[in-house]
Amino acid sequence: MKSLRISIISITALLIAAAPAGASPLVLGEAMPWHYWIAPVLFLSFLGIAALLGVSYYFKVVRLKTRGR
Repeated sequence: MKSLRISIISITALLIAAAPAGASPLVLGEAMPWHYWIAPVLFLSFLGIAALLGVSYYFKVVRLKTRGR
């Protein structure tokens, strides 16, 4: 019972202390600069992986089927 009361008090204190930090205008008004450079990197990585999957499928499956005939 005592440990439950201590854990409830500590969670409540954490939520009360963290609430003003999450709602500050500095966090809400500041743009995250990593959004601008990570999006093209992720997009180009996705395109590269998709292209490599297609090329490797051709070489390992399609070309071997047509070569055997």
